[in-house]
Amino acid sequence: MLASQKRAALALSLSALALAGCQSDSEVGVGSDPDTAVQGNATPAPSPAATNPAGKLSLEGQSLKDLAVIDSTVAVHSATGLEVGSQSDFEAGKAATVPLNESCGELTASEQGFVIACGDKVLIIDPTEPTSPTEVDVSEDAPATAAALISSGELFVTSADTAEVGVYREGQRVEDITAEAGSDQLIPVPNANIRDNVVRIQRSDSTIQNLDWEHDRAGGRLRAGQGVGQIAAGDNGIVLASDTVGKRLAIYTADDVIRLHQYGNTPGVPWAVAWDEGRQLAWVTTTDTNEAHAYNISTGVPIEKGSFPTVSAAEHMAVLEDGTLVVASATGDGLQFYSDPDLK
Repeated sequence: MLASQKRAALALSLSALALAGCQSDSEVGVGSDPDTAVQGNATPAPSPAATNPAGKLSLEGQSLKDLAVIDSTVAVHSATGLEVGSQSDFEAGKAATVPLNESCGELTASEQGFVIACGDKVLIIDPTEPTSPTEVDVSEDAPATAAALISSGELFVTSADTAEVGVYREGQRVEDITAEAGSDQLIPVPNANIRDNVVRIQRSDSTIQNLDWEHDRAGGRLRAGQGVGQIAAGDNGIVLASDTVGKRLAIYTADDVIRLHQYGNTPGVPWAVAWDEGRQLAWVTTTDTNEAHAYNISTGVPIEKGSFPTVSAAEHMAVLEDGTLVVASATGDGLQFYSDPDLK
């Protein structure tokens, strides 16, 4: 099936499941049953030592803090800063380095470049000229730790310690949006049909929420299972989320509001999630088993299509435009590249 046909089939199946987005809090894990009640404050499950990670390794011996990709370019937040380059650059030890300070938080990717919030400024890094980042001065109620840049140029900036989200255009703060609490992760969600959306999570109470930024207000808010771990954007408003406490992969859409469409169990404790556009698959790592699993989400529930062994503490994952999986270890195994997963 052609990629365009796959996307159409996926959109149709998600539309057919739209009623799932109307679930109440109790239906998505806030009930009194201890087996389904929200626990929140999710953290990655401890990992055993990796015995045989698939593919090729770079930056061995380094513990990596974050990872993002744009087309064939990888950005990795390491102890020395933000390292940027192609797979061959990393393998040859020639990746460019952008110095970062300790205040820098979550790393995201946009059409305009890699984006990272660093206290009183946000850096936007052009993948073709990574050593000359654009700096946007920001003034938040707390040091900025999360930022998302959408295709129309708006930059959203916030912190885990404030409910306020500042909206910037051309370097100027033009609007404020008040959410219910701080944001542990804030991502842009591209959508070819309407304007881009912005989605955030707060791990303390397992919140997932979109920002109704065109009306200067917070949008729909749901509980992401029992303990949301990480989110990532897919095609046309799709958002992937790991329910780390509930051991599930959740699929949302965020076009006008955030809607839950499906849940699927994972064979381990999930954390990192990534969208594979070429294969139209959702990927998730299970850190307690040192594995990454691929899921077809075009039907009513995620269907596992394959897996491969990862580095230890695989807490970040992304997919290059040629389908190569990139996985970052948080405990010293470095960066993993794997281009040929065995899929059903």
